[in-house]
Amino acid sequence: MKKLSFTAVCFFIGLFSISIFGQEPSPTVTPSEDNPVKITTSLIQLDVVVTDKDGKPVTDLKRDDFQILQDGKPQTVSSVSYVNSQTAERTLIGGKEKDAKKITTPPANVRTKPGRIVTFVLDDGNCMATVSGTFNMRTSMKKFVDEQMLPDDRVAIYRTRGGTSLLQLYTSNKDVLLQKIAKINLLTPGSCGSAFDPTHDESTLKDGVSFESDRDKKFKADANAEQRENQVIGTIGVLNFVIERLRNIPQRKVVFLLSEGIIADTDARTRDALRTLADKAARSSVVINTMSSKGLTIPGMITSEDDVRPSQTDQVRADRIKEEAELNNGLSYLAYATGGSFIHDRNFLENEIKKVLDAETGYYLVSYEPDNETFKGKEFHHIEVKLNRTDLRVSSRKGFYGRTDKDSRPVYKSADSALYQAIDSPLKENGMDMQLTILYGNSAAEGNFIRPIFHINGNDVTLTDEPSGTKKAELDVVAVTLDVNGAVVDEFNRSYTTHVPKDGVDMVRQNGLDFVTDMSIKKPGVYSVRVAVRDKASGRLGSGGDFVDISDLKKDKFFISGLITTGVDENSRPIIPESRPVNAAFAMVPTRSVPSIRQFSKGSVLAYAYTIYNAKIAQPAGKPDLTRQLRLYRDGKLVFDAGERPLATTIWDDPSRIEDFGTLRITDAVAAGEYALQMIVHDKTTDRRSAQWIDFEVVD
Repeated sequence: MKKLSFTAVCFFIGLFSISIFGQEPSPTVTPSEDNPVKITTSLIQLDVVVTDKDGKPVTDLKRDDFQILQDGKPQTVSSVSYVNSQTAERTLIGGKEKDAKKITTPPANVRTKPGRIVTFVLDDGNCMATVSGTFNMRTSMKKFVDEQMLPDDRVAIYRTRGGTSLLQLYTSNKDVLLQKIAKINLLTPGSCGSAFDPTHDESTLKDGVSFESDRDKKFKADANAEQRENQVIGTIGVLNFVIERLRNIPQRKVVFLLSEGIIADTDARTRDALRTLADKAARSSVVINTMSSKGLTIPGMITSEDDVRPSQTDQVRADRIKEEAELNNGLSYLAYATGGSFIHDRNFLENEIKKVLDAETGYYLVSYEPDNETFKGKEFHHIEVKLNRTDLRVSSRKGFYGRTDKDSRPVYKSADSALYQAIDSPLKENGMDMQLTILYGNSAAEGNFIRPIFHINGNDVTLTDEPSGTKKAELDVVAVTLDVNGAVVDEFNRSYTTHVPKDGVDMVRQNGLDFVTDMSIKKPGVYSVRVAVRDKASGRLGSGGDFVDISDLKKDKFFISGLITTGVDENSRPIIPESRPVNAAFAMVPTRSVPSIRQFSKGSVLAYAYTIYNAKIAQPAGKPDLTRQLRLYRDGKLVFDAGERPLATTIWDDPSRIEDFGTLRITDAVAAGEYALQMIVHDKTTDRRSAQWIDFEVVD
């Protein structure tokens, strides 16, 4: 079991009073034969949307109207069908004469029903995100739900901040969606060297002499580039999670990515990840429409927040124009490669969402037979769909890797079980609302590990009688860790029985159950973590996803990680969610202030804890010289700033891993609502900073 230790310092201020101190393998599940897109050695089938100059769907085309080129070589179109998205009726309009009839595509499973399936991914975890951009995302989502969402639409909203979705079970309930949208906090994750950051000329004296050495400038630039790259990989990880879950739904699916940009030219890893994502989207019949949440911009504009000398003005403008183009390039590529639209320089994104959905009333399935060389070598093959009519616009996939659909799917140990399918199929009607948090940690003895923490609502847990008069809850859990390419790194599939004494029933009903255990991660990198849980008695399923950046401590990167909020014990020390044995990971929840819920009442004490990695020893003191700055935000606005204060001067056993904590008393004067706590740590020896944030709720 991994233990945490802490240091302490005290101060009081404002409205808040703060004191700082096992299963058998089964066959792999196969996708439905009704999937619109197929990539096999004998057939390539693409979904194609055709619109006129006004953006209205065109439904009367023939087979001779289509041309297909693979790697620039013309292909013979073997068949063309038109699919009505609203009725699932498919009409063969070109192909074998005996097959020229209307076919109603049956649902693949009981989770599928008529109606649009709409997915939004809000890229609020992007280190390029701004308060105004996040506000635009939230406002657009609210207006869509209020004004445009149809009664039979099923909508999910995911966030890249932490990777956890607001509601990963698709719902038609507007009230539920609006409630979740209202909780989107406007706190940005912190900048990674954006040209749009307010410029204050802090790096130079007025006579032009730089405070920073060339070495310091290079170190900062490299750190920013690494952070941007990891943020992009994290965003791609969330999109991968969304696409995997939509794969087996037999219809064309529409995804909207709202983002302030993706720099796609960071390095080969980022470019390859984007291309792999586009290939996965094509095989899953998922169209990604990208939308810049920056709104209408003036290229290179300098604002009142900037403080620059006249001689710097032209350079600042040029840097901002260049960066905006780079951010738009990534979004444009992702939309282009998946057959979607890239929307930018628009202030009212909800109007553009409506235009895209209005054009998605139907699509063509266009097929051709690939040659024998297509699946040799597994290279990327470019596809171009053309029309003989130049007055029309065609939207289609732009390519695929030379491997079949079967070879492209993750291989799970028990993939045909309902529990594993819950990871990949989000349309379970009778679902469990599951809140997932992933903490990262590192110990000298065991190396890197992640600590999944998730909470299950007490109303979703079925308690059955036992002969002794007690109650029990029986739950099945699947947890899967995948790398950036979607390969399974680790997984487990376990059944749990939690015994509840008579006097604990009300506690379970009120606070539910939570799950805490550790999973080892051997190699540094960005990983996607997926968890599914099933209540055996009722059959209810819940699932969640997150991504985590596992840093390489050997590279001397300074960072903080594992920030949590929790209650305190009788000694005013944090109640830390220590790892439970993997075979006994569930437990009753005594209070709603635990890290899996993070709900605090007025008059209570909130504790926060985090770990500092790779702090440097300052000489001649022989210990790290660290400061921290605690900030509280509500609705994107700073409501409290404790200022930069030194950490306690306690001697640490291991300066490369420093665990710290603090407490915050929530007085009666604090308004109820959603808050975000941000911790910024400064290593003054190397002039390096790192920040983390965590959200929590204050209740009456």
